Amino acid sequence: MILSGLRQHLEQPWPIFWSRHQRVRLVGPGLLHLDGQRRLCVEAAYGSQRWREDPGYRHALWRRPLRLEGAWTSVISRWVPTTPSCSYAHWMLEALPRLALLAEFPSETRILVPHDRLKHREESLRLLGLEQRCRRSAETDIEVEDYFFSSPPTMIVCYSPYAVQFLRSRLLPFAGAGDSPSRIFVRREGWNRNLANEDAVLEFFRNRHWTVVDTATMSLVEQMRLFQQAEAICGVHGAGFTNVAWCRPGCKVIELFAEGYLSGCFEWLTQCVGAKHYFLVCPADRSLNAQVNLSELQALLVSLRLL
Repeated sequence: MILSGLRQHLEQPWPIFWSRHQRVRLVGPGLLHLDGQRRLCVEAAYGSQRWREDPGYRHALWRRPLRLEGAWTSVISRWVPTTPSCSYAHWMLEALPRLALLAEFPSETRILVPHDRLKHREESLRLLGLEQRCRRSAETDIEVEDYFFSSPPTMIVCYSPYAVQFLRSRLLPFAGAGDSPSRIFVRREGWNRNLANEDAVLEFFRNRHWTVVDTATMSLVEQMRLFQQAEAICGVHGAGFTNVAWCRPGCKVIELFAEGYLSGCFEWLTQCVGAKHYFLVCPADRSLNAQVNLSELQALLVSLRLL
């Protein structure tokens, strides 16, 4: 968290609250909300340091907005926009925990969610029993009659035990029992922010009887079960590490980082669940693909008694 230079681990305490607004205007891809005097909600734009960067700040108001009657809340924001799609990490850590306050609102309150029907998004809403209360929204200008604003409880790199507790209490019971491997390597797809020597790294782990997984091909329930039962997890930094939220205390989590692309967003997750976090910073190419030194990796695993 310190080496990344993002400093967002210093933004404590993060405000968690809800507020009610009549005839509110929701604008931009993040549906930033404005009051009747066109003043924006700073917390909806992730704080005083970021509201000028929110697309909703410069949204033109000359078009007639879509009008929605009744009570509504929203999990849409700058990093969980109406469209295009947001990452698994942003959805799980920023969007879903906003629903922890849903019981405070009228029972008929409906929920604005992003338009794309991504597999993990739909599954999480179904597990929470909220599928039928959601409106998939692609609009960037909406007027809501009765709006219950639930503040984003975190950014993905901001420490938030509150968000993790909500996820674990509401979703982890669905993981169930199973026979999952105890040591897993999380593979990441794509041409950038990956591994420059991926074939060699995968062979290294397979030869040492680790199981290689691609979480993007798995259901949410399968991911929860896999990480809940894991003794050790390793992989290149990416959204798949969001599943550390399901880990047991004492699980050893090892992130492989490309030099120049550091983040502590999953380090704080390990702290919330009592897991142990380790990392290896590797030289990288222009596409931020890490070149892993296998000798250094082996020495780290030996020191952790994982080989």
